[in-house]
Amino acid sequence: MLKGILCSGIILIATVIFAFGQESPPEPTPTPFRGRAESGIEQTRRLEREHERLQNQAYANLYGQGAYAKSPRYSPEWRKKMTSLYRKPDKSETKILKPDEQHLKKYADFLKKENTGLIKLIPDQGCESGAKVINVSPNCTKYNFPGAGSSYSFRLKTYRIRRLADITLVKNSLSTRSILNGAIFVVLGDVPIENVNLNTPELNFLQKYKPVKNSKQALEAARRFAGGVQKNGFIYGRGILISKNQTFAMRSIAYRGKYRRSEAKVVYNELDFDKRRDIIVTFRIIDVETDGSATIAWKILRELKSPKLKVQRNNK
Repeated sequence: MLKGILCSGIILIATVIFAFGQESPPEPTPTPFRGRAESGIEQTRRLEREHERLQNQAYANLYGQGAYAKSPRYSPEWRKKMTSLYRKPDKSETKILKPDEQHLKKYADFLKKENTGLIKLIPDQGCESGAKVINVSPNCTKYNFPGAGSSYSFRLKTYRIRRLADITLVKNSLSTRSILNGAIFVVLGDVPIENVNLNTPELNFLQKYKPVKNSKQALEAARRFAGGVQKNGFIYGRGILISKNQTFAMRSIAYRGKYRRSEAKVVYNELDFDKRRDIIVTFRIIDVETDGSATIAWKILRELKSPKLKVQRNNK
């Protein structure tokens, strides 16, 4: 049986008030304003400058933006689009996907370890399309952030657009639908995720698998694993069917290279805005709800620098 193969400091300042009998503390003497008052126009301009500064700061925090931040040819409009596409969603946006408290409590000790996480994914609803991260349908407005709740990057520990994610949930299957990514999945069965490590027998093939060198080999490998590859009694494929209380492992090889896109009349390499790594991850489906959403505990077991993939054109 294939078992379903084939198919993410606040400092509190305490103010101490001393009471002197029944008397109220004296009112502080106002500091006289030194200089002219700010006009409405000046205040508007100041707020606009502050808004632009915060936008630039958000852009500068994007992974790998590099030289794009230094050249004058990249307009504020373009940078705004980059921030929209590649930013990390904040907790206020992703709270709708917060796992149930019972799962958080059960995996509290597990989550104290490095490179672990507990996430919730919803099945893809077509909320992410082309250059636009979200469409305007009522069901999508709840997930108005990169990844739209259905795609996640273990490498960046956050929800990501599908093209740069490690996994995407579509209907009842998990697979990798990102660019220049060679992903291989294997079913481990109903075993505690805490017990999975690089010595687990099913992971031997994942560790020894040699990445391909060019796009032609990548296409051949994708076709081969789509049909399931048997090694040492285990089956390795391009995706898995989600099943509650089942544990899996995957190798996600996010190749380095070039994937050119155009936004606001600027051509750029989208992979510059991602953390390209070669990782081995184990994850466990701890819950599947009636709407198809899945709660997943995960742990990165190995992380290496990713290899380069040469894109061959015209079958050369």
